[in-house]
Amino acid sequence: MTWSPQQYLADGRLLGVDPTTLQSAVEQIEEVIVTHPELPALLTLNHLARRTGADYQELRSIIRCSNGFYRHFRIHKRSSGHRLISVPAPTLMTVQRWIAKYILNSQPVHHCSFAFGPGASILKCAARHTGARWLIKLDVAGFFGSISELRVYRVFRSIGYRPLIAFELARLTTHAPLESPRYTLSQWRAKPHPSPIGKYWRGRIGYLPQGAPTSPMLSNLMMRDSDAEIEALSKAMGIRYTRYSDDLTFSTSGNFDRVSARKLIWRVRTILGRVGLQINNRKTNIVPPGGRKIVLGLLVDGTQPRLTRDFRSMLRQHLYFLSKVGPAEHTKQRGFDSIWGMYRHVRGLIDFANMVEPFYAQALLGDFDKMNWPANPPGA
Repeated sequence: MTWSPQQYLADGRLLGVDPTTLQSAVEQIEEVIVTHPELPALLTLNHLARRTGADYQELRSIIRCSNGFYRHFRIHKRSSGHRLISVPAPTLMTVQRWIAKYILNSQPVHHCSFAFGPGASILKCAARHTGARWLIKLDVAGFFGSISELRVYRVFRSIGYRPLIAFELARLTTHAPLESPRYTLSQWRAKPHPSPIGKYWRGRIGYLPQGAPTSPMLSNLMMRDSDAEIEALSKAMGIRYTRYSDDLTFSTSGNFDRVSARKLIWRVRTILGRVGLQINNRKTNIVPPGGRKIVLGLLVDGTQPRLTRDFRSMLRQHLYFLSKVGPAEHTKQRGFDSIWGMYRHVRGLIDFANMVEPFYAQALLGDFDKMNWPANPPGA
C-alpha cells in the first residue's frame, strides 16, 4: 500500500489523536521510508509490539533487565575451552526474528564480509586467497561479546530510526547478564542517564548474545566502516582482505616480508581497537611462501580451494568404523549423545565436502547411506 501522510493525519484526527503527536509520527515515518524505503517504520515500543504480536509490558521488562529472558549453556570449542550460548525466551526470540527478517537482512554489508549474508559461504571466502604466497590470519577475541549495545544503537540510528526506538531495538538485541565477568571492568558499567531513556538505566552495558538470531547481522553491520578501512589499508599494501565473522584473512602473491606483515597486524589492531575489538594473539598466524596455507579449513595453495588431508582422513575413519562396528557402537565409542546426533555430524561433514569437492563427496554419500541406520534413530 502506498504511504499517504494526509490519509494518516486524517485517520488520526478521527481517532482523536493529538495533532502534535500525529505530526511527529508522520515525520518519523517519512524519515525512515525516504532514506530506507525497504524498512518498516517504527514509532514506539508499543508499535513494535503490535507489529510483532508481542506483549508490550513484557518488552518493557526485557528493556529494563534482560536477566531471565535467556537460557544459557556452554558447548565445547574445537580449539579449546567452552563457548557460552544464550538462547532468547520465546517472546524475545519472536521479536528478534522479526527484527532480523524485516530490518537487518535488508541492509547491505561490506563486500569483504563473507559470513551470515545471502549467498555468503566459507568456499567463496577461501577462494579469494587461492594461489597466495603470503597468508596472514587474525582472530577477533570474544567477537559478539565485545560489541556493546552502544555500537548496536548506532547501527539502528545509521539505518534511520529515531533515538528512542533505536535505543529500544538495541536493548532488545543485546543482553547484560548479572553473572558476566565483564562487569568487573569499569568500561562496561553505565552511569545514570538524564535523558528520557534514563528510566531504563540498569547500571550495566549490554552486548550481543551468541545464540540470538539478530547477532550475526548486527555484527556485520557494526563492522561495515572497519571493513572499509581495513580493505583500504590492505589495498595500499597490495594485499587482499576478507572477513568471515571473527576470522580476518589477508593474502598476497606479490613481494612481501614479515616486517610488512607485522606492520599490517599493528594497523589492523589499531582499527579494531577503535570499535572495542581486540586481536587474539594466540591465533595470529603469518604463513610465508612454502608454508601450508589453510583458510577456514580449506587448502588455498592451488587454483581453487580443496579439502585438507586431515579432513579426508577424519571422514574415512568415520565411514570405516560405521561399517565395521555399526552406528550404535560407533556412537558409543566416539562419545555422541545419540545415533541421530552422530548421524547429523557425519552427514554435515559430507555436505561440507560436497560444497568443496562434489565428485569426492558423492562417493562418500553413497557409502554413508548404505550403513545400517535404524529406521527411527534415538533422539530423532
